[in-house]
Amino acid sequence: MDPVGKWTLLHASEYRDEHDPSSVEEQDPIVLLDTRSRWTIAIEPDGREATAAEVMRRLSAGGEAFCIFGGGSPEWQYSRDGGKPLRVKHIKDDEPDVRVLGALIGDLPCREDSSGENWLEAAYTLAERITGVRLGDAWLREPHDGYIIRKTTRDVLPENLRDHPILLDPEIAAIAADPHGHRRKVVELSARVAVEVTGLGSEVIRDALAAASSRLVPAELWKQVQELALQSGRHDLLGTLSAQTAAFNALLGALDPNDRRAAGLASHWASRIEGGTSDQRARLAVLQACAKYL
Repeated sequence: MDPVGKWTLLHASEYRDEHDPSSVEEQDPIVLLDTRSRWTIAIEPDGREATAAEVMRRLSAGGEAFCIFGGGSPEWQYSRDGGKPLRVKHIKDDEPDVRVLGALIGDLPCREDSSGENWLEAAYTLAERITGVRLGDAWLREPHDGYIIRKTTRDVLPENLRDHPILLDPEIAAIAADPHGHRRKVVELSARVAVEVTGLGSEVIRDALAAASSRLVPAELWKQVQELALQSGRHDLLGTLSAQTAAFNALLGALDPNDRRAAGLASHWASRIEGGTSDQRARLAVLQACAKYL
């Protein structure tokens, strides 16, 4: 993790604006850390890294870990001694076995069969019962040490790619080792491989590849690529997507000035293209995995 100074919960997500107000990129996820008794408190204002099962296992190794996600689909998780996390969502058909928490959960309305507006409040009460730590208003207003979460290559890639020979390629290895630092490279390579697989080669395509790399996209060029994508799509059979149309969509996505969006769009559409060499398919798989991490 990279330290980014002290931040309050209210202002944590604004660190990028202060660091680089001219950036067109979205904010990176930040986590605030503090210690209370024997517990480490971590709050992610704009993320949910802790909800990943592997993260919960690591956090609970040799102890316990409890996490609450309060977004659109609230959930909480509990793990002990690196074991498989108990995961309880606000709305789900099946009910997990919560007996591992014994009397701590009691009659708190934060099970999967519970309903009502106080579900999340009950989950926080459960957290207090497990940890013995209560975070009051004063703590929430205080500044805490902030860090940016950085993952290793093994965290970013699925298991079938972690030891793939494609990682011997210096360009791909650099991207997988630091996706955040190579966002635009993910965009550029996704578009380039899409063009290589499909054999597209007009002047507009070459200009678009150059623009995708530099982020300098003339409005007229964007319109030209959009029109090529539309024209190609009109020739596709209903309910199908030709390789050429997918490539044009990948190139169009790569022209987005926002690195995260561009990486997601370009790698998604490029991965929809059937065919290509095994090397090209592996490249696209790595690029898409890195784009999802962003």
